[in-house]
Amino acid sequence: MAPALNKVLPNAYNVYVPNAKDSGNLFVDFSRNMTDWAVNRYCQIVPVQQTVGIWYQMGLDQRARLIDNDRAKYRWAPGQDRPDPHDQGDYFSELGFRCQRNTYVDRLDKMMNEQAVWDERKRRTDALAQLAMTARTNAVLAKLTDSTQYPSSHVLDLSTSAFTGQTGNWAASTSARETIKRTLNYAKKIITLDTRAAVKSKNLLIVMGPETAEQISVTQEIVELVKQNANGIDYLRNKGEFSKMNYGLPDRLYDTEYVIEDTVYVSTQRGLITQTAAFSLPIGTVLVLHRPNDLEGVEGGRSFSTVSMHIYRQDDMMVESDSDSWNRVEKIAVTDTWDVNMTAPVSGVLLQNVC
Repeated sequence: MAPALNKVLPNAYNVYVPNAKDSGNLFVDFSRNMTDWAVNRYCQIVPVQQTVGIWYQMGLDQRARLIDNDRAKYRWAPGQDRPDPHDQGDYFSELGFRCQRNTYVDRLDKMMNEQAVWDERKRRTDALAQLAMTARTNAVLAKLTDSTQYPSSHVLDLSTSAFTGQTGNWAASTSARETIKRTLNYAKKIITLDTRAAVKSKNLLIVMGPETAEQISVTQEIVELVKQNANGIDYLRNKGEFSKMNYGLPDRLYDTEYVIEDTVYVSTQRGLITQTAAFSLPIGTVLVLHRPNDLEGVEGGRSFSTVSMHIYRQDDMMVESDSDSWNRVEKIAVTDTWDVNMTAPVSGVLLQNVC
């Protein structure tokens, strides 16, 4: 067995890897692909020109208002003036955003960078960018998991009787109870109802963490669902419609797309012997959200995205560096200026204690 190696920070004398050709210049780094963050699938980015501004939350009632005895006032008889009931306006709320500047900084020793057989500057920049994206994700999830951000009817606690027909939570669901199916159908119904059908169920997205997906994938409801599928053997082979499985779940849940939010953050200070890591979206919490049609929204434009992130254009993951020739170091920074807002709370549902 190879001897255990002590953890050290890179410096001018330990970044050169002997026998680099034999090792294939392999370097194990725990960074993520920066173009593959789940948060970009359920949060719409809205670039803005100013760090402070307003956005509008439009009312939806008037577009669906039709009282039985109102129909007569819309009829237009030949030879008569066009009817104008003067009641077609709708309310709106004027809300504000205030982008806060965040910067993530590291120092790069000149000698160390020269001696490294890998691109140390790029590695550190990628690490800062990952930290910035983790901060973004955690801020979005903090907003989405705050029950006060939603109408009370859009927060369902499955540890109690959250709606008619529910028996138990998702983890205890069976093919007879169908709690997962019933919950999703109920969430789709109240979103369609409260958005006055402006948001369709086909445009909704389920968001859950890996620990939640792991638990519900072995529920009797899901297992029986797969067993009854004519191509159930493909489940074991990870083929066909099951080729895009996550944690043993089919690629869709009752015709609804889902995404596994697998962002991880470390909550302990550097240098401690024991490091604590956790998923950003805790176990037992599931989000049913309106899926943005476009990753990037338009400032001042209309959007039914449940949550949006207003990002100052000049500081959208801006990479900067500053050389200190006297101390022979280079400072590297990633600066990110943004604010998170619930654009359309009625287009989402927060599910608590599903397992």
